[in-house]
Amino acid sequence: MTQERAEVPTADDLAQQAVAHVSHLVEAAQLNASVKLTSLEGDIVNIDIDGEDASLLIGRRGQVLDALQYLVLVMTTHDKYGSNRLRIHLDADGYRQRRADSLRDLARSLADQVRATGEEAVIEPLNALERRIVHTELVDDPDVETYSEGEEPHRHIVITPRRSDS
Repeated sequence: MTQERAEVPTADDLAQQAVAHVSHLVEAAQLNASVKLTSLEGDIVNIDIDGEDASLLIGRRGQVLDALQYLVLVMTTHDKYGSNRLRIHLDADGYRQRRADSLRDLARSLADQVRATGEEAVIEPLNALERRIVHTELVDDPDVETYSEGEEPHRHIVITPRRSDS
């Protein structure tokens, strides 16, 4: 008896599955919101939720959105098809862009403070993606440098005056 192997879905197939999962969850929660695939670039799927109730899916500092994103990732790519994996980025009501802009503004403001006082500044604990936004914003700043310290979920960024290489 031979065992047939299931056809491996394409990234587009998995992206459509992810959109369907999000749509079903939004519908089950009886939210007035629409779900759409905004882009599929390589293995990165971007899905937006917009509408009157979309902001209910954000939660405190994006925690509900992060949990929903993880749930949809597991539902879509739980490895039953082998190594065809995706990275799913879920946004609701433009939250992720607003948060990224806010973190960049905070990074620049704290860098100015560190330049003025010569003392370190510490940013509240952030998730890995948010820490990357701050590090990237200040990586080319000639006067300050950044590093992360602490253990998850309390890992945070320290902005400090750049050490001279002399």
